[in-house]
Amino acid sequence: MGKSILIVEDDERQRRDLVRYFTAAGFTVYSAGKCTDAIELVFRHLPDCFLLDYHLGNDTALLICLSIRGCPQLRAAPIVILSGDESQVADSYDSCQADSFVLKGHGYNGALAAIRRQFRRAGRQCEPQAVSDLALDHKGLSVIKDGLPLAKLSLEQFRLFSLLFENRPRCVPGSEVIARVFTETPDNPGEALVALVYRLRKALGHPYARRIARKKGRGWVYIQPRLRAKTIV
Repeated sequence: MGKSILIVEDDERQRRDLVRYFTAAGFTVYSAGKCTDAIELVFRHLPDCFLLDYHLGNDTALLICLSIRGCPQLRAAPIVILSGDESQVADSYDSCQADSFVLKGHGYNGALAAIRRQFRRAGRQCEPQAVSDLALDHKGLSVIKDGLPLAKLSLEQFRLFSLLFENRPRCVPGSEVIARVFTETPDNPGEALVALVYRLRKALGHPYARRIARKKGRGWVYIQPRLRAKTIV
C-alpha cells in the first residue's frame, strides 16, 4: 500500500501486535503509547493516516485529533478510532472529528478495512462534486433554492440534511448518521433515525423529499437529480 500510519495504543502488547499487523499490510508504522509522544510524532513524520485508541491512561485521543485537524498538511488525513468503549462512538465523530470508529475485540481486519475505505473515499473527494440547485445556510439552519429559503429545519434535521448533502454521492452508514446527527443517543436509534428522516422529508416537501433515500445495506444518501444545462452557471 505504501502509506504511513501512526498507531497510538497504551496497551503495550496490543500496540506491538498492531505494529506487526500493519507493517505486514505494507504500511510504514510509527507508534506511541501516550498523548504527548503521539503529538510529537504527528508533527515529526506527518503520517498519511491515524489509528488511535480512544482511552489513553488518564487522557483520551481528543488532544491528538485536535493536533491533527489543526495542522494544514493533515487536515484531511483519515483518523480511525479503535476502542473497546462503544459509548464513545458519538464523541469520536463529533469532538475528535474522526472518520471511522472500530470496536475492539474482533481482530484487526476491521481497522485495516476502515482505513482503506477512508483512502478510497478521499480519492473520490478529489473529483468534482455534483453540481446542485440547492445550498445550505448553516447559520439559519435553512436549505436555499435560487437564493431563497426552501425549508427552515430543526437542528437535528439540518445536521442530517447537511451530512448527506455534503457527502453526496456517498452513502453514509446508519451508525455514522446516528453518531453525528443526534445530540444524545436515542433509546432506539434505528427508529429515531427513521422518524427524523420522515420529518426532514416533510419539511423539504415535494419533490425534494425524494432526494433523501436509503440504500439497503449501505446507508443513507442525498440524490442530486441531473440538472438541465441551462440551469448551470
